[in-house]
Amino acid sequence: MSETKEFDILIGLTNEELEALAKLKEFSICKDIRDELLLVFLFSKKLNVEEVHEVIKNNLFVREQLGISFPVVKHQVNSELAKKASVFHIKGYTDRQGRAISYLHPSKVRPKDYTFKEYMTFLFWSQDQCVHEPPPIHRAGLTIIEDLDKVSIFKHFDSRLNDFLKKHNIKDMQNVFIGRIQKIYIINPPWLLKPLLSFARTFMKNKIISRVEICKRDYIFTDIDQSQVLFEYGGTLDITYADYFDSLPSNY
Repeated sequence: MSETKEFDILIGLTNEELEALAKLKEFSICKDIRDELLLVFLFSKKLNVEEVHEVIKNNLFVREQLGISFPVVKHQVNSELAKKASVFHIKGYTDRQGRAISYLHPSKVRPKDYTFKEYMTFLFWSQDQCVHEPPPIHRAGLTIIEDLDKVSIFKHFDSRLNDFLKKHNIKDMQNVFIGRIQKIYIINPPWLLKPLLSFARTFMKNKIISRVEICKRDYIFTDIDQSQVLFEYGGTLDITYADYFDSLPSNY
C-alpha cells in the first residue's frame, strides 16, 4: 500500500475495515484493484464483502462494455458536462452528522446532448473521486440536496442507462454505482411528486422513504450549517462548482 498513501480513504482504517479489505481481495476480480478503490465499494455496502463483490463485477462490466477506464480521472471527463453541475460534490463540506453533501440539479443538463459514454464517464468519475475523502466521511454516508426546479422527465432523465442495464440483465443502478444515501432533501418539487411519494409508501421500504424530505429551501438548515451549503442553494458558501472543478489537478 506504500504507493497509495496519498489517498485520504486509506488513513485511519479500523481492524474490521482492514480485515474486510483483505477478504475482498481474495476474489480473483479484486486482486489487481488498488486498495483505495476497493474501499470505496466496501464503505458503500457497510463492509458486506459478498454484496461488494457483486457490485464490483457489474461496475467493471459496464466500464468494459463502454470502454471506460477504472478509475476515471478528471482529464478524461467532458469538462463542459461537468461544469454544468447537474451532479456534483465538493470535498470538505458536511452536514452536522459528518455526512458528505452532494447536489443533484437535473434541469442543468440534457444527458442526450452527450454521448452515452461521455455521460457515463462523468458519472463514474463522480464515484471514483471518493478515494479523496477520509474514512469518517465514508462511515457517515451521504446527504443529497436535490433541486427539481424546471425539471422535465423528457429532457433531463436519461433512459439509456436503464435500457443498458435491462439489456445486460443487471437489476438496477444500485448494483453498479456506490453511495450510502442517508438523507435526501428535495426542493422545488413538481406538484406530482408528493402524491407519487405517498403512493410509493405502499411498496417501498419505510427506511428508504423516511430519508426523503420534500421541503422548502430553509428547512435544509435544520440539519446542515449554512456555511456548508452553496449560495445557490441558500447557504453562505460563495463558490461555484465550475471554479472548484478548474482547481482540481488533471489526475484527480
